[in-house]
Amino acid sequence: MEQTNVNHHWRFWPVMCLAILYPINYSLIYLAIPLYFFNIGTEIHVIGFLVAGTTMAYCFSPLLLSKIGERLGRRKSIIIALSGVSLAQIIFYFTLEPSYFLISRVCEGFVTGLYWSSLQSSISDTSLKKQDAYLSRFNFSWTFGTLIGFLTGAILLFNFEDVEFIFHVAPLLIFLNLFIAIIFFQEPVKEVNHDLLSQGTDQNTSSNHLRVQTTVILFILFIISYGLAKNSTNFLYPLKSEIIGFDSYTVYLLAFFALISQVIATSLASYLNLNTLKKLTVMSLTSLIVINIILGFNYNFFIFIILFFFVGFFAGILYACGLKLSIMLNFEKNTSKYSSIIESMMGVIFLIAPIFSGYIASINLALSFYIISITLIFMLILSLYFMKKMQV
Repeated sequence: MEQTNVNHHWRFWPVMCLAILYPINYSLIYLAIPLYFFNIGTEIHVIGFLVAGTTMAYCFSPLLLSKIGERLGRRKSIIIALSGVSLAQIIFYFTLEPSYFLISRVCEGFVTGLYWSSLQSSISDTSLKKQDAYLSRFNFSWTFGTLIGFLTGAILLFNFEDVEFIFHVAPLLIFLNLFIAIIFFQEPVKEVNHDLLSQGTDQNTSSNHLRVQTTVILFILFIISYGLAKNSTNFLYPLKSEIIGFDSYTVYLLAFFALISQVIATSLASYLNLNTLKKLTVMSLTSLIVINIILGFNYNFFIFIILFFFVGFFAGILYACGLKLSIMLNFEKNTSKYSSIIESMMGVIFLIAPIFSGYIASINLALSFYIISITLIFMLILSLYFMKKMQV
């Protein structure tokens, strides 16, 4: 009874604040990188490495640091991670030289693996009855934070027209986030659902193991597809925008439109059952294949607005389904490793996609969009295959 009571009074609003402020910071910097370094004459394939800087370490740090998160607890892990990010971003006030900038981003990516997996695991530590509501608020928070980041970037560049200014404003949000974590974040108390666990022991061990494996493969496929879709809008499009000659602030503006639809999609998807989400992911993958082809040959700004809105919505569905599957496994197995897996896969795809796309874009920018469409076709085929193997 005491444990349940503690869970009942657990403050969730600090989790929402932490999930909002960091994405504001990240989205400001993420889109500023191709704009700033392209304008100072940095080669496109080098820009790809700079964009992927955080993910060079993030693709393995969630798994590597997951045991530390389990031992230290969620609160200490989040504070340590934000302290590391603060130190990494202080360098922006002294230099933006590409080599130092890359080192800073790699260091940030390493400690961020502890941050997001701990934040997600704080949700899976709570009671099953509250997880859908918490998950919906969490999805809304980080997408809303990214939305605010893009809008803030558009406003700043519209008024100041100095992309470097973004790198001086963004770290202030991390300092604020660290303050909130230290003062307000509460350590969640794990609640073990004995009924759920006992159901697992009644099943055939091999079939249960196969079900878990298939579920993991599915949410990995969804996250990879999500990352590919975001690579189109967050890396390739800013380069295309500069080549076409659109104003720099419009890059943030279009990303803002994409996040509006993503906020709607992720929030609504959190309450849908998995059978419904399964159908929506098939529709989302199919739509993203077509959209990326159009992104490759389109030069009309107003069509870009429409396309970005749909990219945000369908990418949001894929992310929400992947996250829901991972958190359900976390709760069922009383672990946080599935959050670490999903965050590591996010790191892998956000590492590979910009670097690979950067090399192709240096040859032909439109070809990068077409190759993403081809890759999404493979993701769709694999997803359909594993959905048939498991009744989600």
